[in-house]
Amino acid sequence: MDIKDRIAAAVEERRAAILGLSRRIHAEPELAFEEHATSRLLRATLAAEGFAVTENLSSYPTAFRAVRSGADGGPRVTFTAEMDALPGLGHACGHNIIGAAGVYAAVVLGAVLPPGTPGTVEVVGTPAEEKGSGKVRLVRDGVFAGSDAVLQIHPHALDSVICQAMARRTFVVEFFGRKAHAAAAPGAGANALDALVDFYHAAVLPRTKLPPGTLFHGIIEAGGEAPNIVPDYARGRFSLRADAMAKLDSLAEHASCLARDAAAAAGCRVEITEPGPGVTTFKRNAVLEDLFAGLFEERGRLGPRRFRDAYGSTDLANVSWAVPTIEPMVKAADAPIHTEEFARAAAGEGGERALLDGVYFLARAGYRLLTEPALLDEVRRDFQTAAE
Repeated sequence: MDIKDRIAAAVEERRAAILGLSRRIHAEPELAFEEHATSRLLRATLAAEGFAVTENLSSYPTAFRAVRSGADGGPRVTFTAEMDALPGLGHACGHNIIGAAGVYAAVVLGAVLPPGTPGTVEVVGTPAEEKGSGKVRLVRDGVFAGSDAVLQIHPHALDSVICQAMARRTFVVEFFGRKAHAAAAPGAGANALDALVDFYHAAVLPRTKLPPGTLFHGIIEAGGEAPNIVPDYARGRFSLRADAMAKLDSLAEHASCLARDAAAAAGCRVEITEPGPGVTTFKRNAVLEDLFAGLFEERGRLGPRRFRDAYGSTDLANVSWAVPTIEPMVKAADAPIHTEEFARAAAGEGGERALLDGVYFLARAGYRLLTEPALLDEVRRDFQTAAE
């Protein structure tokens, strides 16, 4: 039996366990930085398979590293396991699939590697992809410094090995005004909500006037306490995105100017803060993309070299600038991510096929990277020469 068939058989032998892990995570969604039960479940699964588990990476209670080492020396292949869900939508981004795929790719790879193979297989459990960008601190703290390649799949509405991600910064914009009676003495107040609404209209609504390759969207988090009191405080949270870092910096400066103008017009004061780290664009690796494209086609997922017309942001992009990284999209549903339909699909037939295929893709790629030095050298060369 060749390695392709051995990996396929190893995945099939673990089908019930793989799907069971994903279903348990899906049934108990946990928000960013609160993934305690999910983290425990993933850690326990890996420990039972003989992995050495380290908890509390970068002072994150839910982050972990699980390692299975072969002979001394050799490369280190890292699978990432995302865990967090979305407020009000559960696992509508399919992190139950991502977490289960990362864990069982490592388990399968460890099971099929010949004894004494040099190298290390590891899983890094990464919290707060949806809000907080947990991988940014992990990168900063050197968690991925020893990795030769980082591999993760993502369930999606299409198959694609092309890594696309928009750089993103998050702004919290706060306006401070002055209270007054809204009917008896409105002129005595300074309406912070008016300032926020003016800013929203100026910055967010004229989407067709934004520079190509940029996005600006957000929500109002606070806007007053009673309709008969002029609000003295209003707050919004906004995501600024761009397909190039220079564009993002320009958009951020433009947004800051609009916020100051809105505050001045309403007689208010404004403060702009960034509550968490920004994320970058994705540094693509053509060798890894070619590797996964062949694996997709091997499993009947044809045409995987397609670009997406619209795409979001991810903290895995920050990892891609530190170490060769890939995040292929594996079709799980026709519905787009971050919808109720996709949340259902993440535990449905399409999602589970994506999960099983994803484990196969990751394990096959990991095997080749660990056992084919020439391939890994190509990955490294592409990483050294690739631009944004």
